[in-house]
Amino acid sequence: MIVQTGIGQRRAAEGARWLVNQFSPCALVSFGFAGGLNPQLTRGTLVIGTALVADDSSRVVAEAQRSLIDQFQAAAEAEELPVQQGTIVTAKHIVPDAASKAAFRRNSGACAVDMETAGIVQVACEVGLPWVAVRAIVDCASDSLPAECLMTLRDDGRVATGLLVRTLCRSPSLIRPLFTLAAGTTVARRHLSRMLGRWTINLQAQTSPV
Repeated sequence: MIVQTGIGQRRAAEGARWLVNQFSPCALVSFGFAGGLNPQLTRGTLVIGTALVADDSSRVVAEAQRSLIDQFQAAAEAEELPVQQGTIVTAKHIVPDAASKAAFRRNSGACAVDMETAGIVQVACEVGLPWVAVRAIVDCASDSLPAECLMTLRDDGRVATGLLVRTLCRSPSLIRPLFTLAAGTTVARRHLSRMLGRWTINLQAQTSPV
């Protein structure tokens, strides 16, 4: 079962708690986009989170289940997708520029930052479920996200199209960085979809009767 929570730790926790109450899952997966903190991570690289770390230190908040990590690693490799294992940090706000990302990396030691995994991990720990984070890099460590474009994102993660058009009309110079961001999002979404499809096939093969 999949639930689209939108942006932020609170919304992610609410979605995870709803899944637990409605369907009694055997594990929780934080699945979506992330910003790169490790300069070596390119757009579209799949990051499998081995642990969630605090945003102000490298203290490990919770560790992902190794069997889930291995399952998604195998799925990525089967699809010949770029993949990296490492720690994840969750930010309260979008981390918009290279300097902010570098600070997050110094403080946490994480290779990627998102805004949802901590909420999902919180619920997993509350109910005693294993978890893993699977995130695709949309913006690299050196990329800056235009503040004006970020303001067009709604809480559910969708873009307010009318506001975006008005913003671009006022500031045409934003078109190029916006297209770069859109390109990163497209390749990240494609890689996530392929990995999820392969992971599902692998699970079905494991559970099918001989």
